[in-house]
Amino acid sequence: MSFKELSINELINHEFDCSCGRKHIANIENIAIGKGVVAKLPEIMASQKLEDGSALTTADKVFVVADVNTWAVAGEKVLDLIKGAGYPTESYVFPHKSMHAEDKFADEMKEHLPADTKLIVAVGSGTLNDLTRYVAFHAGIPYYIVATAPSMDGYASNVSPLIHNNLKITYEARCAEAIIGDTEILATAPDVMIAAGLGDVLGKYLAINDWKMSEIINNEYYCPEVGELVLYSVKKCVDTVPGLVKRDSDALQYLMESLVLIGIAMSYIGFSRPASASEHHISHFLEMKSIFKGEYGELHGTCVGMATCIVGDMYAKALTLPMDYDKARRHAEAFDYPTWEKEIHRTFEAGAGEVIKLYDKVHQNDPEVVEKRIDAIQNNEAKLIALIQNVVEDTKKAPELLKSLGGLTSPAQFNVTKEEFKDILMYAKELRNRYAALQFFYDMDMLDELSDYIIEKYM
Repeated sequence: MSFKELSINELINHEFDCSCGRKHIANIENIAIGKGVVAKLPEIMASQKLEDGSALTTADKVFVVADVNTWAVAGEKVLDLIKGAGYPTESYVFPHKSMHAEDKFADEMKEHLPADTKLIVAVGSGTLNDLTRYVAFHAGIPYYIVATAPSMDGYASNVSPLIHNNLKITYEARCAEAIIGDTEILATAPDVMIAAGLGDVLGKYLAINDWKMSEIINNEYYCPEVGELVLYSVKKCVDTVPGLVKRDSDALQYLMESLVLIGIAMSYIGFSRPASASEHHISHFLEMKSIFKGEYGELHGTCVGMATCIVGDMYAKALTLPMDYDKARRHAEAFDYPTWEKEIHRTFEAGAGEVIKLYDKVHQNDPEVVEKRIDAIQNNEAKLIALIQNVVEDTKKAPELLKSLGGLTSPAQFNVTKEEFKDILMYAKELRNRYAALQFFYDMDMLDELSDYIIEKYM
């Protein structure tokens, strides 16, 4: 059995004994994606179970949360549907014109969450979903997400990336009990949000490639069936990009399904490895740079899409460089922790403490650690080169696809200087304990040269 042969609702709320030797499950009760499906909300609620196993009844309070933008798009409609079904409701609309998924906004939601709430219904996309998932998990309350834009892949995730102490940290959370993607609502999303969703999808070419690479280099666990599911969802979306340009209902459905399938894959593994690699590290660092400047910055998926173009180009350039293992080992031996620490304070500013704390746990640049990886790279060079050739072929489509929707494909389109983007390329790998392209380039002493190549070419 292959996961890609199953419908999206067959993939949820069922435990699978996988050929990888592990059990996989995504604890999502309902997924409704298509035209007019928001009307199914009362029907879905009628079968909802609470934490103690009892049924949600019309005596139980439902808390609806939105922001000033999503309230106008669908929040009021959702509230009316729930009230019309007989449930007592309270609502909160974040008054901020723009928001990131920051812990201060999670605290704000907690402050307005009624103590007797039995179900939270969030109306929004990335930020609202991440905040609600985190708050619902810690409150022990089920939650639904009514999507207002197909802009990111976290709808079905069981983790919440929140900004804490100026650093983006992924926290344990819970899956939504129901995901509702009404294409009539999704069609109202701005172009930039649809392009962001496509950007997040295209990044999966790199995520799966780098996961496979880490299996070879670090003997990291890899699930072929989950990897296949993710790449299938990417292809399904890519094939319908012309329809997205026209706001075709079927194309919007395929994009939303792709984003949800990727979230299911993350839930199967228990963290974001099937969906996130260096393109996300670059995106997170870009988002942090914007916060440091007091700016909102670009959408997460917008950053991921651009970073996918850049990392794919770095891989293509790397194929033209020699695999000089003696040079790589000399570079590993030359690592100087005090110099590195000074650079981390300079580049990460207020977020440096969290980065240093991570290094103290994993020592990713320690010469002995790096040299073990270099040995594995040398012993498996042919396999790794084949992987890189495949991902270069896949990602070379990304710029054209993104441009068709007005997406951004170059760091020159962002409010970042050459020096800042060089720092991002050199140090974004320090944000996560996750082996991916930027760490591979560092290990092979290519990162500085490749970063200069990107700066010269794009900026």
